[in-house]
Amino acid sequence: MFVHEDHRRKIIEWATGDFKVAKALIAKPGCIVGDHHHLNKDETFLLLVGKASYVVIGEREWHNAAPLTLWEVPRGAYHRFELDEGSILLGVGSESFDATDEIKGHPIG
Repeated sequence: MFVHEDHRRKIIEWATGDFKVAKALIAKPGCIVGDHHHLNKDETFLLLVGKASYVVIGEREWHNAAPLTLWEVPRGAYHRFELDEGSILLGVGSESFDATDEIKGHPIG
């Protein structure tokens, strides 16, 4: 991740590579996203605004993550984000949305 700021603006370059989808999520009260894994998609997420009270990716956990926290989620890695209301989570994925690749829970093995 690259951050540059001057008197005009702040630039945050947070995603590079070949991705097919980019999304912005604005959290409503009680927001939990993910709670699944993918077999065919890699993802990268950036908390732009707000707070992620709890995040798990694979075997790693974060508590009370602040803005500009970046997470890489390789295919096969379970991930879950619990976001405070009004938080903004940006994401890019190597593949477009596929409901059959949203596999609830931890991967087996």
